[in-house]
Amino acid sequence: MDERLARTIAAIKASGADWGLITSPDGIAYTTGHIVSIEAGPSPFAGGPSLAIIGADGQCGLVVTNLEASTPSWADRIVTYEGFSYKEPTDIFANYRKAAAELVKELGLGGTIAIEEQSFPLSLLPLVERFRRVSIEPAFRRERAIKTETEIGLLREAALTASAGQRAFLETARAGRSELEIFADIRLAMESRAGERLPVTGDLISGKMGTSAFMGWPGNRRVDEGDPLICDLAPRVRGYWGDSCASAMIGTPSPGFLKLYSAAKSALELAIETVRPGIVIGELDRGLQDHIRRHGYSYAHHSGHSIGTGVHEWPRIVAYEREALQKDMIIMVEPTALDPEIGGVRLEFMLHVTNDGCEVLTDFRHQPQI
Repeated sequence: MDERLARTIAAIKASGADWGLITSPDGIAYTTGHIVSIEAGPSPFAGGPSLAIIGADGQCGLVVTNLEASTPSWADRIVTYEGFSYKEPTDIFANYRKAAAELVKELGLGGTIAIEEQSFPLSLLPLVERFRRVSIEPAFRRERAIKTETEIGLLREAALTASAGQRAFLETARAGRSELEIFADIRLAMESRAGERLPVTGDLISGKMGTSAFMGWPGNRRVDEGDPLICDLAPRVRGYWGDSCASAMIGTPSPGFLKLYSAAKSALELAIETVRPGIVIGELDRGLQDHIRRHGYSYAHHSGHSIGTGVHEWPRIVAYEREALQKDMIIMVEPTALDPEIGGVRLEFMLHVTNDGCEVLTDFRHQPQI
């Protein structure tokens, strides 16, 4: 049994349930190994989200469309339904509910059912409304927070893919080019490394106004000498997300930008020195926020987050988080320094919490100048 499935079963039991119904794309990937396509949004050929049914006794079933019949998965039973058709009309929604009902009957669903409340569709409620229902999410997120050896390898590869994008950013961002032109080269570098099309999220923003707002997709704005840029890249590779953020100025950095950069860079270095098992996450966040404030800048951002089959996972690095870091957590640390008169700097690395410290998984170098 894959260790991730075993941990899902542990979450079901910790929730006081006999069965778990998983419906989120990241939960499906974690539990069954099936990677849900997300880049184009929900499929027009799907009657609902992919459904995994997991028993506390170890049974594992999966419902997907006929287009996904050959999906890699360690589910014992995969039920497909007609979603894509062209010779005769078909009722995709009814087919989905029928396939889900078939799997429910085959596995013998009963007792207490743990569901992902944020993604469970109303269409499946008739299958479980006669049973007691509980939320799996508190226990599920805790099981997923500490990564398996397999996951660490997958996340390392995703981090290196993000790093390839950051190197392309530093190599191809030039005065006169648009944000979209630069981003096209960045995406090409990441997808060429991975050898496939990748879902990507993040930011590519430029100029004082853009970078001091700290979030945004690339547009047709052309960058110029003296422009600050923020490049935050998160590609999904084989079901696992990488993440990273670099900031630099086109041409010779101004003294003000260098001060911003120094504040964020020294905060990132402080985080790398600090991160180890036992550190309370809220204290880590407060330490980084205080460091930036001592340099005279605002910090309208979290200090980071965990990552896995979801790009933002629990625990986040925020002041109110009382959880302590544990070995084999994978976290993003992204201190930010903002000044509306200059712009913004956000610098981010992907860190693996080890026995007595942390390992940086991304392999690009931060630099203030392009």
